[in-house]
Amino acid sequence: MVKRFLNLIKLVRLFRERGNWPLVRESRGQLAEFVLCRSGLNKRSIFKVIPYWFSMLKSLDVLVWRLETFGFLYLARASESDKKRLNAYLENQANS
Repeated sequence: MVKRFLNLIKLVRLFRERGNWPLVRESRGQLAEFVLCRSGLNKRSIFKVIPYWFSMLKSLDVLVWRLETFGFLYLARASESDKKRLNAYLENQANS
């Protein structure tokens, strides 16, 4: 239980340090669907979401990998040019 709580704190710190905030702001609905397990192959009832996330916090590796894959977290070694390149589509949409 303590490890899961510490992993939750680590996850919050990761979001503060490496969060892709332009993407998070642009696609809040997609992130909410991810957190509430409402889309894709991972559909769950609202009663199964809390135990699911409780089990996911046992180890952060898979969760961080998924957030990096979806672009909500930058990679640990991402440079500023990498970050701009990842968000180029969002910038183009804002300018249109």
